Amino acid sequence: MFKRAFVLFAEHETERKGHVEAMRSVLPELEVMEPVFPSRVHVPFLEALIEKSLARTGKALLPTEIGVILSHRKVWSKIARENTDAHFLVLESDSRIIKPELLQSETAEKYDLFFWGAWNGYASLKKSTVQQGVGEPLIKSVYGAYGYSLNAKAARYLLKKTAQIAYPVDMYKRFIDSSEISLGAIVPEVISTWRTSDSLIRRESRSSLMTAELIRMIFYCRNTIQSYFC
Repeated sequence: MFKRAFVLFAEHETERKGHVEAMRSVLPELEVMEPVFPSRVHVPFLEALIEKSLARTGKALLPTEIGVILSHRKVWSKIARENTDAHFLVLESDSRIIKPELLQSETAEKYDLFFWGAWNGYASLKKSTVQQGVGEPLIKSVYGAYGYSLNAKAARYLLKKTAQIAYPVDMYKRFIDSSEISLGAIVPEVISTWRTSDSLIRRESRSSLMTAELIRMIFYCRNTIQSYFC
């Protein structure tokens, strides 16, 4: 199993306590990390960070999105100080472990960063790399931070790449170069999300959620074709 496992969870997320307990039944040593909620704690220079993200990308991050970045960076900072090649699992409060028996660190240890779940199950693996459902993901098909593991090298890399606030934390394709750290993923995903409580990042209508699902399916078809020739 992993050297350590972390979950980002705050006590006021009462509707997600059951999710965390379900994770703890699989990972008894699960460590809770307090996430950053700008509506509850002071984030220095928050407005300046929002303005910087707009200047750098053309789209301003929401305060909640900046909170998510800072939350994951807290975990990465802990991992970066470790002197080991072992993997550390990172989960969010709505993560759902689907197949606990597959959650073994040896599956991921040959990679620096490994996605146990991504983009609501729509991740695509490069065909030339796949062995028993594990391989290198097409980077544009990786989205989401609800179930991944990484070593200290990857943690230091991500801290460096996100030092300047720009994109949401889960848009890995924006700040990862697969020639600098090795990426792996498993399909079908082993960790997903419960989708039984509202997003804490942005509120979306039912119609917008349906539109997003349709867009994911369209891009998944494109990514599947591209990954076949990789």
